Amino acid sequence: MVVRDELLLIFDLTSTLLRAGVGVHDLIRGPLIELPTRVGRMAGKPGTRTEDFLVGAQLAAAEAVTAAGGVQDFDIIDPIYVDRRTGVFQVTDWNALEAVFRYAMHTSLQLQRPPLAHPTVLAIPPNLSVATMDQLHRLLFERLLVPQLLVSTRPFFASGAAGILSGIVVDIGYRGEGTEISAVHENQLVESASGFRLTDVDEGICDDYCAYRLLEADPSIERQLLEAKRAAANDPAVQFSRGEFANCVRRLVGELKINGAISFESPLLGKDISQLLQLGIQQAAGEGEEGEEGTLDVAKAIVEGKVDEIVRGKGTKGGPDGQGDEDDRSVRVANPYAPAASAADSSSSPHATIRIGPARHRYLEPLFFPAVLSCLSPSSSSSNPALAKALFGDEYERFSSPDAPSAGLHEAVGIVLSDVSEEEVRNAVSEAVVVVSSGRIANNRALGPALIPLLSPFRSDPAAGVFDPDGASTPSSRTTRFARTPHYFSSFKERKGDWAVYLGACIMGKLLIGDTQSKLFMSKQDYAAHGPAHYRLLDAV
Repeated sequence: MVVRDELLLIFDLTSTLLRAGVGVHDLIRGPLIELPTRVGRMAGKPGTRTEDFLVGAQLAAAEAVTAAGGVQDFDIIDPIYVDRRTGVFQVTDWNALEAVFRYAMHTSLQLQRPPLAHPTVLAIPPNLSVATMDQLHRLLFERLLVPQLLVSTRPFFASGAAGILSGIVVDIGYRGEGTEISAVHENQLVESASGFRLTDVDEGICDDYCAYRLLEADPSIERQLLEAKRAAANDPAVQFSRGEFANCVRRLVGELKINGAISFESPLLGKDISQLLQLGIQQAAGEGEEGEEGTLDVAKAIVEGKVDEIVRGKGTKGGPDGQGDEDDRSVRVANPYAPAASAADSSSSPHATIRIGPARHRYLEPLFFPAVLSCLSPSSSSSNPALAKALFGDEYERFSSPDAPSAGLHEAVGIVLSDVSEEEVRNAVSEAVVVVSSGRIANNRALGPALIPLLSPFRSDPAAGVFDPDGASTPSSRTTRFARTPHYFSSFKERKGDWAVYLGACIMGKLLIGDTQSKLFMSKQDYAAHGPAHYRLLDAV
């Protein structure tokens, strides 16, 4: 069976987002659409038909009318969610999920041929129940009418995009999704180790923590936002509505991420290690993507006690402490309330842009030190109660309790490695780390150089080197490397972290769908003859 690559339909599904595209060509393109799974059910409709739901631009238009003072005649539904207690991916409304897929295929992608002409690849989270998997096959074959279907997990596709057979895959979810760590060996999930989830640490948490730190460091940001809002409304008495202030600051954080203006500097790491990490990031930026995989071996430098020597030898730009002048370390981002024309020319309006200082570089702290999140709780002694309350209310009160999360991302990876029982498999898995995400956090240049050295204590390979306080150490023959999408996928250069799963799905779809020698996908004929459970008899992918 010959499958035409230009007809392949690619889906990457998370609990918050559906990325999709059609066609895999010699130059693989990024996803054509990124569609929120959040939908609206119209008032008075039973929700039994896809026409009962507002999806994508339809929902955005309805919400804009409501924000302008109109009556909200719809209910918000999240058809997919991740259970915070168990970490299990669950579908609560299959009709709403079908509406999302149909909107993606027929409205956003505007398929020129019927679905029966489009073999489909679907990337899913790794911990779906058997019942959910069966129902997904029913949805795609019976309701959406696809002819062939290749389904596998996001870690499988992520490792394929990075070009590795074995490694750790860290999947950082967006708001409410948590972070999941999986072990992949020879392209197969290691079941005993995979599925470990940090339920309270994800990109949404990092966004809110950064918003809090920015306002703590510069309270004038709130005044600048309010003045711009009043100027835009031409009303000096206007105030922020409930939740509006927090959303505005989150938009500023989003602009910082898009502009690549967030690094990783934390007083919890120590000054020398922070500077060394910055050198690694700068070198990676100057030498291309290959530099991120260890041109400056941060882990080895720490193990061998050469931090001081490297920092003194290379230094960083700026003042004598290597941190530079504060003005040089500030950036400006567009004010959310400034007119679009003014944002491009800061001289045209005093409210066009907002200056953001170096506090933005603490963005990644919650990933490695979750205890810092206690500042977001108004009842915590470490917080600014008025600021925390104004931003988030009691949303983060759980972080001030004794049961608050304490394990960082590096420690979670260590737990996953310890759960791999066979030493040979554990050594192979620990050679590479792939980081992907639902949002943009995995594109951050600082994340890899920060994570890799912190994993050194969890390497079981005796050749990896052991730190000796007296100065002696075993030379490191192998270190864990940060594996990312190769630079020759030019369309993915700026979005390697969040688009990696989609790229892997494109590659594997091109290679595997239509390969009848190794039965890795399911056809409509298979489904009609054997039912949705037939996928369990296929070769593992």
